[in-house]
Amino acid sequence: MKYSFKIGSAWGIPIELHITFILLIAAVFVLSLPTQQFYTFLLVLFLFVFVVFHELAHSVIARHYGIKVRKIILYPIGGVSEIEEIPDNPSQEWRMAVAGPLTSLVLGVALLVVSLIISRQTLTISAFTAVTGNFLTDLAVLNVLLGAFNLIPAFPMDGGRVFRALLAERLKYSDATRYAVYLGKIFGIAMVIAGFLLPNYFLLILVGIFVYIGASEEAEQTIISTTLAGVRVKDVMQSEVGSVNPPQSLTEALEVMFKNRYHDVLVEKDGVFQGVVTWNELMKVNPEERSARRVEQMPLKNISVYEDESILEANKIMTREKIDLIPVVERETPTKVVGVLTSEAIARAYEKSKSQ
Repeated sequence: MKYSFKIGSAWGIPIELHITFILLIAAVFVLSLPTQQFYTFLLVLFLFVFVVFHELAHSVIARHYGIKVRKIILYPIGGVSEIEEIPDNPSQEWRMAVAGPLTSLVLGVALLVVSLIISRQTLTISAFTAVTGNFLTDLAVLNVLLGAFNLIPAFPMDGGRVFRALLAERLKYSDATRYAVYLGKIFGIAMVIAGFLLPNYFLLILVGIFVYIGASEEAEQTIISTTLAGVRVKDVMQSEVGSVNPPQSLTEALEVMFKNRYHDVLVEKDGVFQGVVTWNELMKVNPEERSARRVEQMPLKNISVYEDESILEANKIMTREKIDLIPVVERETPTKVVGVLTSEAIARAYEKSKSQ
């Protein structure tokens, strides 16, 4: 099941809305129907816009450091900017992490100043504990609370990433992640308990569960990535290579695929690597035409990896190119194939790292 849905993009970065945000908006709208009071509903909608600004701030800093952002997923209490790799330099990570909350705080203060100037009212502590009815003030307070909440030093909030980055300057990255995750889980449990003890704050239970699950997922993904970063392509590749020659038919290419249990097939000419014919391209050709069509008439993907590369890097290429097999070549002789790396081999390495 897909839990987030694309709603647009900014600077080429896809923006997706998580189903929990959709459910929150729908719930607020339904609750507003009996009284015809849509004020809270409008607040939630506008907050959504400011959550986008919050996440774009992360992405801007990531791009500044040359890190590609895959997509942005928006949640009710913030969002997640999915980046291709964790920065090697902890100082880059904490700068990326803190950019979002600071943006929310700056926007909140700016809206608050504008609101006070327009309404000529003084700010009281009650503005941070209840809806005031002043749209700009309430929106400002929500942004301030969003920024402050995300600065809490516990995963999956941005403050947890700042905390991890600071620890990573003194500890191993996996250990820094583990400590930050422990704090996130403790915070999540504390919020759930508080939600049960304080009936008026039942929403804390849902937020606490979200925090606990987010911290757990972050721990698993980071520790696995750290483990896999040390696994080289040569450690999991298959040395037996099945390939076809350019003059061979597509029917023969399919036979090689089935025999070697590959989803794609390598093309070599006199021992020189030519490229890869993918399963998807083969399936575009009508079955009755495959015996007459030659491999050399098909589009080839001329991609490969070296033996000493990390399988994480290889997996990025396979994901980007949408292939299940990538040839492994010698660094000294890039046209000589010495093995193949398959998506199944990467999946086995992934599962093995989870049990370590």
